[in-house]
Amino acid sequence: MQNKYKILMFGNLDGLSYGQIRDEVFIGEALEKLGHTVYRNDESKLAEVDLILAFKSNSFNSQYVRDWKSATKAPVFIWTFDNMDRFQWFYETAKECDMWLGEEIGRDDKFKQEKIPFYRFPNHAVNPDIFYPRQLPPEYDVTFTGTGYFPERTEMLRAIEDEGFDLHIFGNSEASWKEQGFKNVHGPAFDNQLAEVVSKSKIVVGISNTFLAGYWSIRPVQVMLCKGFMIDRYQPLMEQELKDGIEYWSTHEELIQKIRYYLDNTIARLDVEQRGYEIATQNLTNLQRCKELIILFERYKQIGDKILGRSI
Repeated sequence: MQNKYKILMFGNLDGLSYGQIRDEVFIGEALEKLGHTVYRNDESKLAEVDLILAFKSNSFNSQYVRDWKSATKAPVFIWTFDNMDRFQWFYETAKECDMWLGEEIGRDDKFKQEKIPFYRFPNHAVNPDIFYPRQLPPEYDVTFTGTGYFPERTEMLRAIEDEGFDLHIFGNSEASWKEQGFKNVHGPAFDNQLAEVVSKSKIVVGISNTFLAGYWSIRPVQVMLCKGFMIDRYQPLMEQELKDGIEYWSTHEELIQKIRYYLDNTIARLDVEQRGYEIATQNLTNLQRCKELIILFERYKQIGDKILGRSI
């Protein structure tokens, strides 16, 4: 039995985030594809909806959430796609929600202590209409896409260049990358352009901006859906979601060793690409994640806070 619901979404739902389409845009589209009615930033619908789904935004705070809850019978879920410890103001907003869907299970003890209704629910919900195999001839041996604001990233990339690999960087602040001495620097690549870069790359390397159980970038899933090959720094619990659809590294020595091996062994690289593509298309699309969201919402209606596994 597939029930259809009215869902009111709050957040930055009609713009770009640092040049790329926001994840919440894809979430709204997927919910509509599943047959649900989606309203966007329309407080006039508060009294008639079944679920309020908010996303991190400076346009509302904890008082807004209290106001929504006084005007509706619907639960308020807030879903985030960032390392939220960088945004301390957010925790007060999350406390007012019925459930915070986030990733950083590594901070769960803190959330329990502060009575924040945290529920691990990954953000990795990629749109296969944008991220799909392009079947373009390879132009780059090793690529990195993203920002260079974190020292561990630049250290990783220097280790790769020092070994003489043909590294290409696609990211914001092109001049800053060059000032740091990196040779093959391009501008940022997002969405369709990013999918093309992945398809032209033999290897995509990655490292998240913090080492924390349950939290990592959406990039591995984007690469997997493009049938690309990725070596990403291991984060605890990655193996449960990404499985063997990517390769992992934990030290620079291991990273260099695996880059060299997979550049020399095309068949082994293609085997990983195929597994990653199958895993992602079956489990990690925005449509699949929204199916899981609706299951979670329906169970919450039945058992409420017990779904968190603790009393808050």
